[in-house]
Amino acid sequence: MTNEDEPQELSFRPKLFAGASQKKTVPTSELYKQLKKLSKELNGLQQETVDTQSLDSVTKQLLVPALLKHSEQGVVAYVTCCIADVLRLYAPEAPYNDDEVRMVFSVFIDQLQLLSDANNQFFALREYLLTSLATVRTPALIALLPGAEDIISRFFTVLFGVVAPGQPHNIYLQVLDILRQLIEERKSVPQDVVDVILLQFTKRRQQDNPVAHQLAGDLATGTSDILQRYIYQYFNDVIVNAAQQRSEQHRMEGEDEGAANSSLDDLRSAHYLILELNKAAPGTLLNVIPQLEEELRVEDVDIRVLSTGVLGEMFAEKGFMLAKRYESTWKTWMGRRADASSLVRIQWVEHAVSLYQHQPQLSRELGEHVVEKLKDVDERVRQAACHSLGLLELSVAVQNAIGHDVIEALGERCKDRKAVVRSEAIIALATLYSQVLGALEKGDTTTRQRWGGIPSKIFVLRYINDPDIDSKVESILTGAILNFAKIKDDRAKCLRLLLVFDSLTTKARNGFFSYMRRQQEIIRLTDVFLRLCEGQNGSDGGSEDGTEQRLRQLIIKISARFPEKIKMENALSQLASLRDAEICKGLRATMDPKNDIKAVRKWQKSSLKRLSSLAPNLLDTTAPLWKCVGLTTINRVLVPFLIEHASATNPVAVIHAEPQFHNAADTLLTYIADVFPEMLRLCSDELFVVSELRSKNVVATEERLALMVRFAKAIPKAVPSTEDLQDQLAEFVRTGNLRQAKYAAFLITQIPGAAELCAALTRDVVDNLDNIHVERRAPSVAALARFAQYAPTAYATYADRVSQILAQGMLAYDQAGTDTEGDFEWQPRENLDDAELARIYSVKVLSNWLVGAERPTREAVQTVVGTLRRLVRSGGSRDRSRTAVDQHLLLVAASGMLKIAARPQLDRLLSSADVQSLAMVVQDSCYEVRSTFLQKKLIPLLVLRRIHARFIPLLFLVEFEVEESVRKNVVHVVEQRLAQLRPTPGSPSAVEDSFCRFLHMLAHHPDWDDAQPVATLDLFARYLEFYISCVCVAQNVSLLFCYAGELKAYRNRAVPDGINHNIGNDTFTTRLYVLSELAQYLLREKSMSANWPVNVYPGKLSLPEDLFEPLSDLEKSEVSRKPFLDPEFVTQRAKSSGASRLSVATKRSRSKAKVVGVANAGKSAKRSKAKHQSSIKGKVREMDSSNDEGDSDAMDQDEEDVVMSSGEED
Repeated sequence: MTNEDEPQELSFRPKLFAGASQKKTVPTSELYKQLKKLSKELNGLQQETVDTQSLDSVTKQLLVPALLKHSEQGVVAYVTCCIADVLRLYAPEAPYNDDEVRMVFSVFIDQLQLLSDANNQFFALREYLLTSLATVRTPALIALLPGAEDIISRFFTVLFGVVAPGQPHNIYLQVLDILRQLIEERKSVPQDVVDVILLQFTKRRQQDNPVAHQLAGDLATGTSDILQRYIYQYFNDVIVNAAQQRSEQHRMEGEDEGAANSSLDDLRSAHYLILELNKAAPGTLLNVIPQLEEELRVEDVDIRVLSTGVLGEMFAEKGFMLAKRYESTWKTWMGRRADASSLVRIQWVEHAVSLYQHQPQLSRELGEHVVEKLKDVDERVRQAACHSLGLLELSVAVQNAIGHDVIEALGERCKDRKAVVRSEAIIALATLYSQVLGALEKGDTTTRQRWGGIPSKIFVLRYINDPDIDSKVESILTGAILNFAKIKDDRAKCLRLLLVFDSLTTKARNGFFSYMRRQQEIIRLTDVFLRLCEGQNGSDGGSEDGTEQRLRQLIIKISARFPEKIKMENALSQLASLRDAEICKGLRATMDPKNDIKAVRKWQKSSLKRLSSLAPNLLDTTAPLWKCVGLTTINRVLVPFLIEHASATNPVAVIHAEPQFHNAADTLLTYIADVFPEMLRLCSDELFVVSELRSKNVVATEERLALMVRFAKAIPKAVPSTEDLQDQLAEFVRTGNLRQAKYAAFLITQIPGAAELCAALTRDVVDNLDNIHVERRAPSVAALARFAQYAPTAYATYADRVSQILAQGMLAYDQAGTDTEGDFEWQPRENLDDAELARIYSVKVLSNWLVGAERPTREAVQTVVGTLRRLVRSGGSRDRSRTAVDQHLLLVAASGMLKIAARPQLDRLLSSADVQSLAMVVQDSCYEVRSTFLQKKLIPLLVLRRIHARFIPLLFLVEFEVEESVRKNVVHVVEQRLAQLRPTPGSPSAVEDSFCRFLHMLAHHPDWDDAQPVATLDLFARYLEFYISCVCVAQNVSLLFCYAGELKAYRNRAVPDGINHNIGNDTFTTRLYVLSELAQYLLREKSMSANWPVNVYPGKLSLPEDLFEPLSDLEKSEVSRKPFLDPEFVTQRAKSSGASRLSVATKRSRSKAKVVGVANAGKSAKRSKAKHQSSIKGKVREMDSSNDEGDSDAMDQDEEDVVMSSGEED
């Protein structure tokens, strides 16, 4: 055996050919043996020690065509392995000339191409060939060979085709090594090679062979310093050529649209490759990025769109801060936000928003500009901005990156004038909110501050009253916001509902309730629809007269509440024609309050499945109806948990480490009691637990009683009649505090068969009325007030006696110290002492008795109405100044009058003078009195049509109200609620018909000063302008003008006036005529500024007989010839332009209370108070100066919808 230091020679001399000509090989079997033995020995030789002269013979033989082109694949495989070993042993030189090298590498490539078949019996030989080429760096031979571009290109083409998923990883690495050698060893890279590499980044190639795509990325990354100039040249050629073609085509007349599209496709393909290269090998694009920057400035919009999108994605690429490295490109790209083309701005905002996700550190530079695009003039840009925000995944970094101003701007887009933008904004907000619910449920303060207000922004959309928005909000409420489908535990569902509801603003809560009331209304209509359908089913195809018409009208009503009204009408008509009992049963079950959430969903699925089998075309159209009526948001399974949370101290919540949502749960239960009382009935066992009433926690006991009261008001006479409950409630009446006593008294009146108990308790309270200790006086009188209204039979026996005691006793009681000038500051009722509270509830006893009694005596009526009238007209006090309790007495007395007015048989007891007295309560000097009376008492009764329309004019006396929210609420109520109320179709609305009553009220207003006509007209013009701004439109200006003119055909009806005692009837009549002409003057001024025609009203009008009496023909003639409007007022008015005058008149910024007869802000830190002012001159001066003052004392409040009373009169 030879020494390692001695040269090694090839000892084997293979016999490969059958003759000396070498044209024919030995038999194949023998040839395999020879080649195998040769390959083995060559493999064992080392490059450092081999004697290459011993290889000369074999080296030449291996190149003989008879071997290289042998028909047997195995032969060629062995031959190429042997040649590879020869090249290894001769390295770095080759024993072949250039042509022979080309031939060898062609054979190599042919063999390597067969590597794709891993199951071939000669795969190992080809793998050996690949390994040898990679380790020995044999490709350098062909790389340095002149004119070998075609072979090199073929190398790349074949090897990119060889790699495939599932191959051994070492093959991938060796192929990568070989390709890298071919690039690194050449002075220049053939264009074909660049094309082959870039081909791997195309979308189709990525799908066909992802391993080849990865190989191209790794190769480009490893050789980026070499490839970057070739890649730049490639893109430059493609982009420049395409851009030039488009430029020429644009200049030519009759542009070839096909050629233009082709050049644009080329540009898109090139830009797509840039994006893919940026992901895989960003280092190759160093020279391409400035080229993209230049594209941002070209005139061609399509090119700007492409480059804006591509750079946007490149900036978003993680791990490579392109924006910092190419600041000029970043700055230019940021400038595209203001591009003249909306298409470019859309691209910009889509990618700018994505940077929140991928490069949150850039958020400071983006925030204000994203907000700017959310307010873009083009709806498509706004839509794109909203949609892009909805696609974000809110990691902690992304949450911190998105500024509060972006969320606010997105919320504003929910009110966008374009439906498509509103829809995207709603979806985006809901999607973002769903991602932070987990953090909100954990109580994360930062998350709550930034994202907790999203539901409020969504639910206030109910004020828009658009069926498309309503349907969208209902869908996301059950989906993204509550998402009960992913919560299995009912307690957790209740917590989710409370979490969302607790975060809502007052206005948003009204919106939430409005959506639920919308659901209730649609459920009611759908129930009638189903009954009509089922009635048709029972009639065997025939229907009674009118049934079809009723069904048609009902379908129209239901469809009007959904988007695509016509489609819904057709779908419901087809649904009715199906007459399928199973579908009707399923739809009815989904809106049955007895079913839990799981059952509702089960019925929804089963009925929709049935519908899909019968009429699949109806599924998509009717889906909003199924979602709307399904009781999955408010459901009976949540009520027991709401009751737990509504307790003042919820021990269950403490045990489960749950947040306290007492107020939210209490409010929701109040709503459920009002809208879905059946749900509360099903949970009465959990509510009326006597042990809960025996808690030592007084507040908890009071809250549980309050919940019981809500149940009893929602479902009268349904309180359980158990002995334990009656005994406990009776004990509260006898010994409890004020809240316990009044709640318990009401509950006892609602227990079936408890008449004897009511009588006994009433007797006990009345018998001890004079002997009650001071600390027990108020609770007893409060309980008596409940018995008076809800158990009138038991109270009737003692009515006259009680009225005498209260009128001569508690209500005659005057508090000491009332000689102080001015009013006391408002005090909440809980701050008053027992004697003061007793006086307040004494008034309630009287008014409740009158309201509850079936046939009250004349004496009782006179006592009650007289007491209320005295309290209202005196402002709650007979003295010049008022105490805190007097303010409450005024409010309770005024509310009592409205309760009387709400009973049709009692409404006649109130005169026009009483209405005028109540008008002064609307302008009371105490904010709490006037606001509570207006918003919690008057407005709800008007909206629900519980009181006569003669009370509508009171609303327009808020013109000088200091609190902007009160004014806005009145405007909303008038425009959205009352303006729609008409006695009969086509007749004047209730608000229009009240115009004459409003003028009459102004004529009797105590601030009218006949001695100062111009100042008085200036003042009262403001009231009329406020009315006109709320009511007057082009369609009714002629009607109002006619109403105002008709006044001069009547005189003021002489009735006692409770306010203006010393003014004669003729004076009031003259005032009416002045107001008549003033109103017509202002209406004419309004119609001229708005370009409305004032035509002769064709209808016949009549004025209220209780306020006016007609003139004789002679009197009418005399009145018509005489002018009443002061000419000095007209002259002064004419000097200022109509536009500026209207601007001043409608200005809402005030720093002082401008309630009529009210001026000077009070000292209350919470609300502006107003003090009476004796001189009209002072009021006018304040009015004039207020236009130059600020809002410092006005409290900013959310605009509220109609504020409904909570059900408790406290």
